[in-house]
Amino acid sequence: MEITIPHRYSPRPYQFELLAAPQRFKIAVFHRRSGKSKTALNQQIQRTQLTKGVYYYFLPTYRQAKAVIWDALIKEHVPPQIVTKINDSELAIYYRNGSVQRFAGCEDVDKHRGINPIDVVFDEYSEMPEEIWTAIIQPVLRENHGTATFIYTPKGKNHSWKLLQLASDNPSEWYSSVKTVKDTEVFTEAELDEIKRNTPQALFEQEYMCSFVEGAGQFFRRIRQNTYDQQRPLPEQGDFQLGVDLAKYQDWTVITPFNLNFGIAYPQERFNQVDWNLQKARIEAAARRHHAIDTGETALIWPDSTGVGDPVVEDLKARGLRIGGEEGKGYKFTETSRLNLLNNLAILLEQDKVKIPSDEGLIGELEAFKYELTDRGKIRIGVPEGMHDDRVMSLALACWGYSGPVKPDTYTMNRVLQNRQNVTTFK
Repeated sequence: MEITIPHRYSPRPYQFELLAAPQRFKIAVFHRRSGKSKTALNQQIQRTQLTKGVYYYFLPTYRQAKAVIWDALIKEHVPPQIVTKINDSELAIYYRNGSVQRFAGCEDVDKHRGINPIDVVFDEYSEMPEEIWTAIIQPVLRENHGTATFIYTPKGKNHSWKLLQLASDNPSEWYSSVKTVKDTEVFTEAELDEIKRNTPQALFEQEYMCSFVEGAGQFFRRIRQNTYDQQRPLPEQGDFQLGVDLAKYQDWTVITPFNLNFGIAYPQERFNQVDWNLQKARIEAAARRHHAIDTGETALIWPDSTGVGDPVVEDLKARGLRIGGEEGKGYKFTETSRLNLLNNLAILLEQDKVKIPSDEGLIGELEAFKYELTDRGKIRIGVPEGMHDDRVMSLALACWGYSGPVKPDTYTMNRVLQNRQNVTTFK
């Protein structure tokens, strides 16, 4: 007979359905901010008291396991009277009946080989490697007759979508439930209207209507459609801007030349672990190399002048170089200015106004940029943890302020037209 553990969780009807389902394996595809983590956590806490054993609660990363569950929910939902010890360094709870509940990330799935849990929760399974279930946990639970719960919002038709199809075909062993904002009625009409106004349509369909839409969270579009073969000759003249993303700590410095007359981003120069004097020398060399034919002016430099960039910008100005921004101070990053910079690049790509080199490093970074929704429903834009974004930020700086081909004076136009005869078109 099941026992009732005193805690502060009162499940809504759709959450109680998940808790009460008798199947060994459960899938809950619930919309953002539906309380699915609290539901799965409380289910597992109750199971720790019914059967002595080892229990695992997985999230995509260790950082998420600590921030989303450990720091935010453990003290609120674990009754202290059933606990022997809570180990913060292990992210583990030791219960009086001998059960152990562990919280972990899935960055390195191989380190979980050999564990022997009797119950596992996969929180945001759509963002985890498929093999954490198929190759590592499933064989263990099949052998020891354990249980598992998968909770997530969709991320395209990936392995989580396939698992849902499998569950639908095997209702005796699998319970599955898909709940949208219309099903749960968590939000008022006014709140839902506000969410819709501030969320891209495709992302709303994915995060709140639980639609398995391919590429819903992708920020940049028409990336590969706007690439060119780097073996093609490039115009030698024109008006240029340089986007410079300066290295910070272990990051890379990236220089991107951008031809304003053709709307072409030239191959990037990327380097790290180079002292500041050499970095400034390389930036200066690039600015003078990409000078205007008619006036001899160096390229206009758009550097990230945030933090360590300030003294670098001042030194570049002292060398007689042109710096963009108000009073020639470059581009300072704030949450708003960063979003404006990225939005500008996204619009240029989507409207086919710029061409970029077919550099898989750059393309990979662009494709990695995603919309993300915080637990409070706020939209963030960025790359997954551990990935670089320096190539993209340099490109975005190079394109800042560009809206279409800049018409040069007659002399330069004649030179451009002469050069075009020997250059493969990019449009």
